[in-house]
Amino acid sequence: MQNFIEINLLPKNYNKKSLDFSLGKTGIYAVAAAAVIVVMLISVSFYQQNKLSELDENIIKAKQRATMLQKDIQLVDALTEVKNKVKARMTAVEKLDSHRSSWVRILENMARNVPEFVWMGRFEEKPLIVAAAPKNKKNKNKKQAEPTKEVYTIPTVRTAEIEGYAFTLNALASFMIKMMRSDYFDEVELVNTKEIELEEKKAYNFTISCNVHYLSDEALRKNIAAVTTKNKQASTSHKSLN
Repeated sequence: MQNFIEINLLPKNYNKKSLDFSLGKTGIYAVAAAAVIVVMLISVSFYQQNKLSELDENIIKAKQRATMLQKDIQLVDALTEVKNKVKARMTAVEKLDSHRSSWVRILENMARNVPEFVWMGRFEEKPLIVAAAPKNKKNKNKKQAEPTKEVYTIPTVRTAEIEGYAFTLNALASFMIKMMRSDYFDEVELVNTKEIELEEKKAYNFTISCNVHYLSDEALRKNIAAVTTKNKQASTSHKSLN
């Protein structure tokens, strides 16, 4: 067994120095700052994660609330629709009740005015158009007065449209003349007329526009009295001339 002896003949200046690692004050500060930044980033990450989890929980709760309220919303919509239908029916009932007696007389009068070879197809009132009140520019800066409650009133005159059929133009003209002489209709105008073939016979489809007067019993009595007085005056003047 051989033994080796290692002899270092190099000067001391060339001897290998052991590794000596020293950070110093600057290095310590840098490491501390880096550690603080890392801690801050970790804290921000945890904070953001907590916020995200809270948002997810709120979203889930909101969806659950929306699901619970969906039935209530559908119920409210259904009740609103029913309310609108009831209001429309009440308006129609009020309208019919207001002119109940007038409607009977109007239809009776129209039935008497329909001559031979003419029959009715449709009687329709035109929708009432209410014009908006003009704005007063002078009182822009003044306080507006409190709005008054709207009172539902049915007009005594409404525009209507009548559609029907006639076999002859003379019968149609006779029908229009009788309507012009009626107390319930005026401004009778022929809107259009069209020749058609009905059961292999020539006929005319016509549309007439007119104003309908919903006369009350009192107004009707006044008209009858006026006509009677006029007839008496005409008869008296005729006798005096003779």
